[in-house]
Amino acid sequence: MSQEACAVLFDLPPEDPDQAARPLTVVRRLAPLAGVFLLAACATGKATPPASPATPAPSATGIASLKLEVLTDRLGPPMKRGTGTCPSPGRNVDQLRPITLPRSNWELASATAEEGELGQATVTPDGALWALHETGRTQEPVRWTGSAWQKLPALPLGKDPQVRLGAASADRAWIIVESAPPMSPDDPPATYVVSTWDGRAWRSERVDLGVRPASGEELAAQGAWVLLGDRAMRWSGKAWQTAPLHSYSYQVAGTTEEPWVIAPPDPDDEDEAQIQLSRWTDQGWQAVPLPEGMTLPPGTKAIHPDKPLTEIAGVARTGPEEFWVAGTFSWGEHEPVDEEDIPVSRRLVMRNVAGRWSCWWGPTDDDQPDPFVDAVSDGRGGLWAATELGMLWHLSDGRWTREQAPVDKGVPVIRDLAGSPGGEIYALGGIGSKRSAEETRPALWRLKP
Repeated sequence: MSQEACAVLFDLPPEDPDQAARPLTVVRRLAPLAGVFLLAACATGKATPPASPATPAPSATGIASLKLEVLTDRLGPPMKRGTGTCPSPGRNVDQLRPITLPRSNWELASATAEEGELGQATVTPDGALWALHETGRTQEPVRWTGSAWQKLPALPLGKDPQVRLGAASADRAWIIVESAPPMSPDDPPATYVVSTWDGRAWRSERVDLGVRPASGEELAAQGAWVLLGDRAMRWSGKAWQTAPLHSYSYQVAGTTEEPWVIAPPDPDDEDEAQIQLSRWTDQGWQAVPLPEGMTLPPGTKAIHPDKPLTEIAGVARTGPEEFWVAGTFSWGEHEPVDEEDIPVSRRLVMRNVAGRWSCWWGPTDDDQPDPFVDAVSDGRGGLWAATELGMLWHLSDGRWTREQAPVDKGVPVIRDLAGSPGGEIYALGGIGSKRSAEETRPALWRLKP
């Protein structure tokens, strides 16, 4: 969890004078180490892997500038605010009521002996599955062959880079690197380099968007889409095209054909807990207002009762006029016995049908939070969602079931879900040792149609 979010939940002072003026930041992928929950994240500020060796990154000087075309210079027409409100029920009420299956239908397709995890999954229209193998020291793009992970020739990324992965096909992928991220608004804009794999070799090009200084989180990629600050770029098959975003965005979900952008709250919005969601239309990015009336459970005494946080993990379309949003609703409380401020959260699933919202709440996670990390369509009108601790949830015909991701030995950790054109669903992450969830090895789970 970001320091800004922790400050909202627990009334903490900012780390530096400049930080107080920055927009509230709460939407982000979970920390790359398993078992790091809200309290630990707030205690340490941000869960970061060990520093990588000081190797030279692709330099922005001396390389060509990426050629860009304008896809559109306008935002799409805003979506009308949907009807329906979502008041939170009592803290122990479970409106999801999942049935736990005794045996998983998923298979462990790959679990290597290497260290690290798999994340940032991208499935291309031709069915290729790409991912980043992350160890805390290295970040390597890999492609699934159907039976093993294929590594590409090494590309130096420098020290502590922000790296994102996108792909268009089995033989075309790219990694986007932010080097020298600015530390204050007075610093020059961040430098972005796009390195493209064409099936034979890497080619690096500089991105000149002139975006404002970024914090390192305002960089995302999924399929043929890349988010850089307040701009989106799309690979058309022939050229990179740009389009403006509503705000500085943190995550792109969905597919190349139907992407969704998850952004932090609008600093000009009076409701600071409102997280902005956008979807792509032929006219540009369209803002999708979340339901109103998402309140704290009755009787809750929050440190900041007016600032609960709704963190979106995934978005999936399940019908022509239906889509689902899975996430977490969190707030801070004061624990009187130990005299400590603690984070409290509960799972939240929202459904939009033709503009009308409905919500289902899970019970409050007082002991061991296990938040949703992603969600995808099952291709049959239902939904798959995954939690960090390896639980795979399935919504079908209005009923939730859940099953544990199988492991050869150890504890499953899931970071991403991805659906393929052929109907297969993939879950990516790692298998942690029972001694420490931070000691993981890469793992891929697969559900066949």
